[in-house]
Amino acid sequence: MKDPPRRSARRDLLPALAILLGVWLLFWGAQGIPTLCALANPCPAPDVRVAPAILFGALMLIPALVLIIAGLSNRRLPGALRVTCYVVLVMLAIVGVGAVLFSGGFSIPPF
Repeated sequence: MKDPPRRSARRDLLPALAILLGVWLLFWGAQGIPTLCALANPCPAPDVRVAPAILFGALMLIPALVLIIAGLSNRRLPGALRVTCYVVLVMLAIVGVGAVLFSGGFSIPPF
């Protein structure tokens, strides 16, 4: 009979999933924000934010999967590797949200 994952290993699993899914929801929500048209340049295509969202969403899978697989297995990740995975995951999230929001301009929708 297989032993269930340790409680400390599950602590790696839930924050990684929360960060990944939360940022993916931000990427999805940012697709509806109108883009800003510069006077000197033509307006960007309506789907200009899709490529950065897919790129950074896919890159975020690498450290998240390391943390998720470690959380589901009975093996413990070394502390330095766990911290590195979280740092890379959060940095990709921050840079990714910035890239998605500011690709093609950024504007605040009128109320």
